[in-house]
Amino acid sequence: EDEETAQIMNEHFVNIKVDREERPDLDDIYMQAVVALTGQGGWPMSVFLTPEGEPFYGGTYFPPERRYNMPGFREVLLAINNAWQNSRESLQNNAKQV
Repeated sequence: EDEETAQIMNEHFVNIKVDREERPDLDDIYMQAVVALTGQGGWPMSVFLTPEGEPFYGGTYFPPERRYNMPGFREVLLAINNAWQNSRESLQNNAKQV
């Protein structure tokens, strides 16, 4: 829908959409991770994983643009990409704790 967001996603991430009704097992795993990371869960849910499949960041709804102190989704994507490029080891260590 949003070409700029799609470009960021396709350039920096391997994107996988999980249908929670088709794969409730995966939904449960990632929901538990998001709750552990943020203290709350819900849908839509975005979870960022290491190449080994370990969640290191996640959240529920991110607005398209920054709103009410919530970062916009593009802002989240760029920050995660930056953190992965510059602090990968720290993110991987944190993922092992989730």
